[in-house]
Amino acid sequence: MEAVLECARLTKQLYDLVHNSDEKKDRDRLIQQIDRLLDQREQLLPEIAPPFSEKEKKLGRAIMQMNQTIDVKLQKIKSQIEQDIVDAKKTKTSVQKYVNPYESLQTDGVYYDKKN
Repeated sequence: MEAVLECARLTKQLYDLVHNSDEKKDRDRLIQQIDRLLDQREQLLPEIAPPFSEKEKKLGRAIMQMNQTIDVKLQKIKSQIEQDIVDAKKTKTSVQKYVNPYESLQTDGVYYDKKN
């Protein structure tokens, strides 16, 4: 019973964290907190074993519902990080082209006419 209650408490903290935070603002701190809560919850999972009381079953259903929402929010955070990486790569190449616009020009295969 103790492990199920602790798991429900950690899941609720994780749920509140992903819902009440701005993904763009201080993302590193958010990811560290999410990772810490997931690690703590993962350590509790082996301690949870049947038979379950009605209260534990009810808590388990609530945990499952929160997990579905948490998964959606974590996927959203992941896709935003991936998009930021793509944008950073585009910016890097754009800056390089601006600094040296003739770098990408190819002069291979130039033919010189010697008759003139």
